[in-house]
Amino acid sequence: MFGIGIPEMIVIAAVALVFIGPDKLPGVLRSIGKGLVELKRATSGVRSTVQDEMQKIEEEMELNEVRQEAEDFQNDLGGVANKIEPLSLSKMNSGEQFEKIADAFEKTAKNKSNKKLREIENSEITKDSSSKS
Repeated sequence: MFGIGIPEMIVIAAVALVFIGPDKLPGVLRSIGKGLVELKRATSGVRSTVQDEMQKIEEEMELNEVRQEAEDFQNDLGGVANKIEPLSLSKMNSGEQFEKIADAFEKTAKNKSNKKLREIENSEITKDSSSKS
């Protein structure tokens, strides 16, 4: 405890006995003990409060990530939903519905990849023309 060994404790007890006196020493030691217990409770309370707040912050960060992923997924689904007629899906059985949805997803993915390829090609053309000048 505090890096104090037995010899140091004996010296401290002897000095306390001389200055405080044998009559008041038990009361003083009791007060010091109570103070240390209260200090320990206060530090554990602060520690638990900080841990709770950190956990809340982590949960909020995870929640924000999940929300962002859900929004991205919903945006992808929005593109698919526009390509499928709702009434035509209700007339199909579930297997046909899945095939139709999969086709729409595939078309959306192809359109996005084609768009990205065009953007890359345009940027390469722009880089080539600027490097030639």
